[in-house]
Amino acid sequence: MKNYRNTLFLIIIVIMSLTGTSCNQNNDDGLEERIEETKHLQSHRREIMDGMLDGGLATRIENPNSQPYIYVTEPFFMLPSSDQASLMNVIWYYYITEDRAVDVVTIYDNNTGEQKGTFGTKGLLMSE
Repeated sequence: MKNYRNTLFLIIIVIMSLTGTSCNQNNDDGLEERIEETKHLQSHRREIMDGMLDGGLATRIENPNSQPYIYVTEPFFMLPSSDQASLMNVIWYYYITEDRAVDVVTIYDNNTGEQKGTFGTKGLLMSE
């Protein structure tokens, strides 16, 4: 099972690099244009999100009331922050493309239920 998860994670990283995900979210300038230009990536984004769930990096990714959240597991916290940001960027763009009311993706620790961070126009903000 562990080998399957590791392999799936590597596939996710490859897909991310092939789909040109970017973590540059420093401001809202041109956001609407970037959303429209990358709309065609929605199916790839969904595949990455499903891969995170199947691979054990997350247990839930949902968007109730335009407030998306993700419950991440221990392997997610072991990733370099740049990889964490890339994955959250995929989720954020997936939801904001479909629902412009989305502001940030909230990140929760699956073990404790505590909020550990957010991802939005300011990028990845994680607590210690």
